[in-house]
Amino acid sequence: MAIKGNQGTVTLDGLVHTLDDRDRVAAQIVQESVNDITGGVNIAPVILTPAASVTLTKEANSGRLNLIPSVATSNDEYVLPVAAAAGETYEIAWSGIAADADDILFVAPSADGLTFTGGVLQFDTDEAGVGGYTIAFPGADDDKLTIVNPESFCIKFVATTTTNYHVSGYAMSTDTAVAFGDQ
Repeated sequence: MAIKGNQGTVTLDGLVHTLDDRDRVAAQIVQESVNDITGGVNIAPVILTPAASVTLTKEANSGRLNLIPSVATSNDEYVLPVAAAAGETYEIAWSGIAADADDILFVAPSADGLTFTGGVLQFDTDEAGVGGYTIAFPGADDDKLTIVNPESFCIKFVATTTTNYHVSGYAMSTDTAVAFGDQ
């Protein structure tokens, strides 16, 4: 796209346009900022309020880092929405400053409402040998992911269809960190 102009006209892709002052300013800003996107896009993370059940939404949580600072009950659940389209993404991480003896569950909005693919690298920090790190994979119809006694985790859910999320990331725990299952 080439923008050239003089005396109130601008040629854009071979077409001549007459512009007022607002249009000239906008065109100048566009011309000056083309190929100058080096800073990236910064979106503030969401700090989720711990509760027995927290419902995530596309508007508030998709495409952002969602932080869980602590656990409110013995099994806090975070309800993933049915995706509006493939590509909808939810990244969720532990921001607590210590291990927690309670569990965090990621669930579908209803039983069998979603499925998972992918896998989570899990670390059992009490295990000294190679058994301390493995990958947990979901079953064909699993719609729940449980993180047991979280010490640290960062899990990403990317919709591959409106009813399936590809799960990736890691989870660290003083126990077997991750379990997939049915609601």
